[in-house]
Amino acid sequence: MAPSTLLRFIQILPSVPSSGKFILKDLPGSGGRIDLLCRDLAACFDWGPEEWPVDRLELTALIEDQVALTIRNPESGVPKGEVAWAKLLQEALHGDPPSFIHVERMNLDDLLTEMLAQKDSHLFVLHEEGMPLESVEMPIEGFQNSFMLGDHRGFDSQTEERIDRYGLKRVSLGRRSYLSSHCIAVIISEFERLIVNARNE
Repeated sequence: MAPSTLLRFIQILPSVPSSGKFILKDLPGSGGRIDLLCRDLAACFDWGPEEWPVDRLELTALIEDQVALTIRNPESGVPKGEVAWAKLLQEALHGDPPSFIHVERMNLDDLLTEMLAQKDSHLFVLHEEGMPLESVEMPIEGFQNSFMLGDHRGFDSQTEERIDRYGLKRVSLGRRSYLSSHCIAVIISEFERLIVNARNE
């Protein structure tokens, strides 16, 4: 039986241009590190899940604290490679998104308010100074579990202030720093394990 849990990732990307004006051949430089988002999308929908159904995964990227791109279940096929993802993201920011990318104008306050208002929704922040992930009780069946990630520099001071203001729980994958794409893969793997253990009890 497939899990009824929705597993969501929220990536905060203050430097990616919401205009979509970046060069596909120079994603790290011209795109404000949109290459990180492309790798995270690959981890979420391609190589990260082993048993977790893709239609129970979601990734929302908050661009420049102005635009939210929500990617759900790329039913027409998962793009392969950073450039393929970047091209679709660019089209979405230019007003021509594919069916599986939803574009909405909002800032972080809007996004957090919306997420926290949803029924059976739990929101965690991936943070190196947080409590160990394994020590946190995370509800599984029938819940929405969201994990917020920063860019290559982590979170800026404004985001940290909002994390504190909304009382969000910080969780850590350990003392070692990981790429955000590997963080996503680790969390998916952990939830796969939790679901299997719950079924075997």
